[in-house]
Amino acid sequence: MIIKNSNFNAKFEKISKSAFRNWGWVVVFAIAFAWVESAVVVYLREIYFNGGFSFPLVIKWEDGKHVIDPLIRIEFVREIATIIMLVAVGWVVGRNRFQKFCFFMIAFGIWDIFYYIWLYVMVSWPENLMTWDLLFYVPLPWVGPVITPVLIALAMVVAGSLIIYYDEKGYDIRWRWYDMVVELNCGLLMIVAFCWDWKNIIQIPGDIERTGIPNPFAWWLYLPAYLFSIAYFAVRLRQIIITGHPIPVGELDR
Repeated sequence: MIIKNSNFNAKFEKISKSAFRNWGWVVVFAIAFAWVESAVVVYLREIYFNGGFSFPLVIKWEDGKHVIDPLIRIEFVREIATIIMLVAVGWVVGRNRFQKFCFFMIAFGIWDIFYYIWLYVMVSWPENLMTWDLLFYVPLPWVGPVITPVLIALAMVVAGSLIIYYDEKGYDIRWRWYDMVVELNCGLLMIVAFCWDWKNIIQIPGDIERTGIPNPFAWWLYLPAYLFSIAYFAVRLRQIIITGHPIPVGELDR
């Protein structure tokens, strides 16, 4: 019995140190990648918006059709490629499928936070956390105050780090399918909040005058979804910690 516990502790300590190193390297990658992303955005703003970050966006309509610059299509793919790169990092460093997803969340969150930090270093923007920003343009423009994606990014980093921490301590972290459904639906509601004013943002021609200047943000949709997702995660993680049991030695590399 003593030998078995000794082997378990040695293996557990080795895996934990490896996970901590992986966490550190993921953070380093995300911070460096955020600089690249910020630099690209500065170049794009210089090309399309005279170096500014203000609304309205430069949108062209001809005969009732949205005229899309060929470079914008390249930008669409770049945004998708960015997410793929962050997913790939999580997939490489995670010890199991759950950790892979958590490392992706950490990479995404750190990348998003430092994206704004580096922009402020480069061009002194955003002026504050309530400054409006165009977050994504796939498939519709996602628009919101800077604080909204930063809050989501912080939650992703904390949640991913906590799960990896308890997973490395030997707790059997099992997220039920309906837990994922709840969290994903909360995420979907927050995306809807970002896209709520999309017709105004891209200035669709019609009887209603659309200025392209963001209207008040849909806090009524964003905040309940955000707060409920955090509360639900905290309750579920607490349940796992209270009822969880260390994983047998032979299953540590599952």
